[in-house]
Amino acid sequence: MTHHRSAKITFAHINDTHSHFEPSSISLSLPEDVLDTETSVYASCGGFSRVSSAVKDVKRQAHLKGREFMFVHAGDCFQGTLFFSLYKGLANARLLNAIGIEAMALGNHELDMGNDIVADFMDQANFPMLVANWDLSEEDQSKSNPLRGKENVYVFNSELEHGRFIVKEVDGEPVALFGLAIENMAGIANPDPDTHFLKVVDVANSTIAAIHQQGINKIVLLSHLGYERDLELASQIEGIGAIIGGHTHTMQGDFSNLGYGVTDSYATMVNGTCVVQAGCNALALGQLELDFNADGTVERATGVNQLLLGRQFTVDASRSEHLDDNSHDAVKQYLKAQDNVRFCAKDPIIENILNTEYRPKVRELQTQHIAEASEPLRHVRIPDHRGGSQIAPLVVDSFVWQGRELGHDIDFAIHNAGGVRSSLNPGPLTSADIAGKLLPFAIGLMVYQVKGKRVREALEGAINNAIDNGVEGTGSGSFPYTSHLRFTYRCCSEPGNRIENLQTCKSGVWVDVEDDLIYTSISSGYTATGKEGYGALLDCVVEPKALNVTMAEAFERYARMMESLEAPSEALVSYIPCGCEQVVA
Repeated sequence: MTHHRSAKITFAHINDTHSHFEPSSISLSLPEDVLDTETSVYASCGGFSRVSSAVKDVKRQAHLKGREFMFVHAGDCFQGTLFFSLYKGLANARLLNAIGIEAMALGNHELDMGNDIVADFMDQANFPMLVANWDLSEEDQSKSNPLRGKENVYVFNSELEHGRFIVKEVDGEPVALFGLAIENMAGIANPDPDTHFLKVVDVANSTIAAIHQQGINKIVLLSHLGYERDLELASQIEGIGAIIGGHTHTMQGDFSNLGYGVTDSYATMVNGTCVVQAGCNALALGQLELDFNADGTVERATGVNQLLLGRQFTVDASRSEHLDDNSHDAVKQYLKAQDNVRFCAKDPIIENILNTEYRPKVRELQTQHIAEASEPLRHVRIPDHRGGSQIAPLVVDSFVWQGRELGHDIDFAIHNAGGVRSSLNPGPLTSADIAGKLLPFAIGLMVYQVKGKRVREALEGAINNAIDNGVEGTGSGSFPYTSHLRFTYRCCSEPGNRIENLQTCKSGVWVDVEDDLIYTSISSGYTATGKEGYGALLDCVVEPKALNVTMAEAFERYARMMESLEAPSEALVSYIPCGCEQVVA
């Protein structure tokens, strides 16, 4: 009979950092009595150098209180900034190692570009990746870098039928940790088809049973499932002390003192399980104090999310116009008194890594002038009363141009609105604006050949998905924008008949797309592989061809050639919501 003892551990946790190694500028709305004139100021917040300093401090405080300590990441470190565009997973591995991550969950964005990039990342990472519901048992071992044999990848054990887990000793008492990833990974990312994600509840139960069989009764889950799913899982499953989560960028806590909202209290308890999540983009550090009873139940779960702030405050977002001394002191005094703020010096070790290894190339791109935006170019996902996106159609034009430049006989292009991430202001456009803000997902282009009827089905499927029209959609990001392809979508028509007037442009003349004719299209690898309603595109005539060009690279080359960018003169998408006049996108 195992004799169990109580255990006290402090977890520092981050999630969805998306390569935000540098600080961000954030706006803080303060009570009117803090400042005489302004109620809003800007602060430098987060970044890995501040995270590192904060973690060292939290670890020191934990040890002074006689508590064990662990620093974990709940997934989605990939994508998001120029650091990823330039260095893929290698900069993340280097910097996550340097800030002291001890375990990580697998996020969906880690798999945007297939398994290879995760394998390369894990070769450099000196921490385990916990993803108990990833089945690698059928992985093709002739790949250049298979994942299955890697010691630091804790996946599903198909022989024992449970997930692998790690054990952390807490004053001689074992605490087990395992991880779970989104089971519909193939629907929102690009895992290799020979590796599969298993059902979350089944794997959680079998893994908890295996942990109990080893005489361990204290369990923590690292999850990249999303906040609502974490709460649901806590209610469905017995035996987990804490779920440390990610994916939905949920910032638990009351931040109304800084002009942000309230999202649950930190360390929300459901069915004896404490659930936490710490925002996104390395802006904040979650700090969970978890006390286990001897029997494995949670005696106490408390803690806080803290925004990690620098000490300078400005009136403007570009952080050039400083407050006068009195106002600056008033802001600092107010913020020092807030529990959900931590003033952080930057860790010089992390700053040195960034300065010597990564920043020079990033800075070069930030100053490289590509083109001019001659007017504001607005981005919306679903067309509204002002119309549709003005920048997405230009992005799709760049795909057609790039495909033709590479010798492919492209008829048209389709792109999902969620693949474009920002509007553009008038003025000069740099590589950093394109690869860091507008198209930060480093996903390659693919050329594929499909029959006209599949194009029709894919457009309808994507819009149905975007607006939940008869299906349970995955979000508005699937709404399609096109180049050399125009159509009308009528919400109230019968399913299968919602796409009308589907035409393609041939030598400057619009002609009807015929159901049984074969067309050559170009899209991002995300759309071309049938994600989020685009499944009909998988019915290809020949194997799709991946081009060794990312979306950002294609658009940058196109913008450089164009020199000046302006809103398209003709809208190609007509969107007719139920009971409304049409909205031209």
